[in-house]
Amino acid sequence: MPNETTIFIRNRNEKDKLIKDAIYAFTGGQKSLLIKGEGEEIATAVEVAETLKNKLFPRVEIASISLGSRPFYQRGRRNNKYSKNKRFQKDIISKIEILIKSK
Repeated sequence: MPNETTIFIRNRNEKDKLIKDAIYAFTGGQKSLLIKGEGEEIATAVEVAETLKNKLFPRVEIASISLGSRPFYQRGRRNNKYSKNKRFQKDIISKIEILIKSK
């Protein structure tokens, strides 16, 4: 899609910076913005989208939300202290994509 910027949520500490970047993108002429979050950062992606919608209310709307998952490959040594505990072994990781468009 032309005129689309993608924001990847890496950690919660960058939330304020990402909101500022998104506001600058919309005021700079971007027509749409795609916010992506995986795993524990799904909540942060939703918070960023809701904050943008509330701050830029008459100008932007949430166009679509896509939910899905992808395979998760664990890296590192197999014989660490967490490998025997099933709680730390994940087969898939959840993801979310939120598309925000200007009106």
